[in-house]
Amino acid sequence: MSAQPVTADVPPDHVTIEIDGKQTFAPKGSMIIQAADRIGVPIPRFCYHEKLPIAANCRMCMVEVEMGGRPMPKPQPACATPVADGMKIFTQSQRALSAQRNVMEFLLINHPL
Repeated sequence: MSAQPVTADVPPDHVTIEIDGKQTFAPKGSMIIQAADRIGVPIPRFCYHEKLPIAANCRMCMVEVEMGGRPMPKPQPACATPVADGMKIFTQSQRALSAQRNVMEFLLINHPL
């Protein structure tokens, strides 16, 4: 599944999204992390791999998501959140970075080694 910068009409099986200010389109049903990967926007992750089923266990890929001009109440895992038409995703916002730092701290505190 790929995401490309918006330069032409969006195919009928795709949705228009914005990731960190970059307009793009991605196939319906694809996940935020897949769309971000295709346009070169890095999102940290531990458990996501494109060839494995989505586990969404580590929560390192938390991003801020806005729909219709309204932010979702909590950061969302990019690996398990499907894209939607008009969605705005912020990977480097204060809220997203704070969520990622908190997850990393939690994982390190609770690591068995």
